[in-house]
Amino acid sequence: MRVEKEGGRISPNEIVSMVFLLLFAGHETTTHLISGSVFELLKNPGLRDWLEEDWSRADLAVEEFLRFITPVQFTKPRVVRKDIELGGVRLKQGDRIMPMLAAANMDPLANPHPERLDLQRKPNRHIAFGTGIHFCLGHQLARVESKCALRSLSLRWPKLTLAVSETEITWRKRPGLKAINDLPVVAGG
Repeated sequence: MRVEKEGGRISPNEIVSMVFLLLFAGHETTTHLISGSVFELLKNPGLRDWLEEDWSRADLAVEEFLRFITPVQFTKPRVVRKDIELGGVRLKQGDRIMPMLAAANMDPLANPHPERLDLQRKPNRHIAFGTGIHFCLGHQLARVESKCALRSLSLRWPKLTLAVSETEITWRKRPGLKAINDLPVVAGG
């Protein structure tokens, strides 16, 4: 709407593409965020109990899960527009680079003790949704879906546990996505 308000035009194909992007692009990544979050909570019952004590903490928890799990591990390649030095590395115009979101989220300069899952981390300087003009359009939906899923699972199955040892949980070997293959659970007593 803003584009057309400012005199531009959006074709019907562009509108359909945008609708599909908004409805489907985040489905898989949000699923991986939720399953990874559940796995972390089942591995750490103290964190699960802390969250269940007060669901108003869910916003902080989801931000930390986004940082710690980072379902989208890296972005699409980018092209350097002008010669620049970045982190002591000389990049030339035309070079292709690929920002590693997962690595940035584990940067101790951005987040102290990044190897530790801290559901109370504040501030949380993650870039799980990208940044700038490449910031994820569905970021708010992913956050709401994650909070709702975690709370619903907890309320429906408060004694949920892993059905196998945590060492038996395997991750997909798909570049760019961090995703659990299967997460067998038991509803508990």
